[in-house]
Amino acid sequence: MSDKVRVFKEEPGFLKLFTLFKEKYRSLGRVGGTVNIQSFTDEEVESIAGFLGQPVETILEKGKVSLLSFEKELAQTGFTEYTLVELLERVLGESIVTKSEESNAEEERERQFFQALRMKHPEGSWWWDWIQSKPADSRWIWSFYRQDPVGLFDKLSIVFTAFHDLSYQHKKYERLPLFAQRTTGNPHFFDHHQLAGKLLVYCMQVDQQVKGLREPGMPKTTEELNELLGCYGLMRDDLWSFVSCRGLVAEGETGLHPVWKAAAETGTVLNVPMKELLKIKRIWPVKGNTIWVIENSSVCSTIVDEVAYAPVICTHGQFRTASWVVLDLLVEAGCRLYYSGDLDPEGIAMAQRLKNRYQEQVFYWRMDVESYEKTISDEDISARIVKMESITSPELVEVVNALIERKKAGYQEGLVNELIQDIKNEFKS
Repeated sequence: MSDKVRVFKEEPGFLKLFTLFKEKYRSLGRVGGTVNIQSFTDEEVESIAGFLGQPVETILEKGKVSLLSFEKELAQTGFTEYTLVELLERVLGESIVTKSEESNAEEERERQFFQALRMKHPEGSWWWDWIQSKPADSRWIWSFYRQDPVGLFDKLSIVFTAFHDLSYQHKKYERLPLFAQRTTGNPHFFDHHQLAGKLLVYCMQVDQQVKGLREPGMPKTTEELNELLGCYGLMRDDLWSFVSCRGLVAEGETGLHPVWKAAAETGTVLNVPMKELLKIKRIWPVKGNTIWVIENSSVCSTIVDEVAYAPVICTHGQFRTASWVVLDLLVEAGCRLYYSGDLDPEGIAMAQRLKNRYQEQVFYWRMDVESYEKTISDEDISARIVKMESITSPELVEVVNALIERKKAGYQEGLVNELIQDIKNEFKS
């Protein structure tokens, strides 16, 4: 730094003033405006006033200094070779860019980042577009981007390659650690607490949202996470994920499965874990072509006591991977699914998801306004109504509107007798 410029570092107040000038210039994108110097000491103001050739009283009265005025004064004080910005850069020892220029440069870096992803994985453009649009649910990804863009690029690339290879395309199920080992060489690569594990779940979530199969928002419970993974043929736990059923028979690798056959002959309810379902090739009802799908365990237990011959499935609340496997096989066998759930936001959302997956083979069972009026409780569902925003089935619109209006939940327990009679009537016809 020349001796001539060094004076601004040595004279009182100028470093403070130049820092304010810098921020004003960065904010406006040009040399203009004023900066407030009311916090400056008398000595600092006196030094600045001397440079500007103005009385101290005038500066104090104004309480501010104009950037343009200061720049004009440079030509009168031996600094004619400098613009104000050039002088600021020499004195402060840094390159100064406006916030607009900084923002444009950052946008260009982001554009190049996603363009590189699109070039490497063009089939993943739907996901790259989603993240690049910066929706609220992607903030955590952008946080990682700011910390380590190169590391994030590598993780996104590996995750999408693995996602694209998911075995659900071949109608097979695979344990998550084995999938991770096969695709990355590390069985813990997609553990839920790892960045790659979160990215894989996010990729699945966005895929479901884009296809209109799932509500916005990452899984909040273990049950929801397991179900989402199950949609892509991945399992975290093949023993805890189970489904209860009665009145069904199954075929394994060597023919009719003896356990299912014996259960059907004796009217026994089976709790079948995912581990055993992986060995099953076909499932069908012993009697008829209708499957009664019930969400609530106690309601299901009461029904099987009263109608011992009916093919019944109990999901025990939210659909687990095991539930989807059994339902997939039953739909492949041409069965009709009659679904009954609680008349609350969660039950309605489950009904919609079942319809999304199996379309015309799903029928809503006692999920109408009349049933809601019979089962309405005192439970306030105001905070959960948002969960019904994605409901599109025309058959559910009326009951959804009733739920929104009343803001109370209705529960299956109030319909047990009607549900039992419906099944009995089906087998009479």
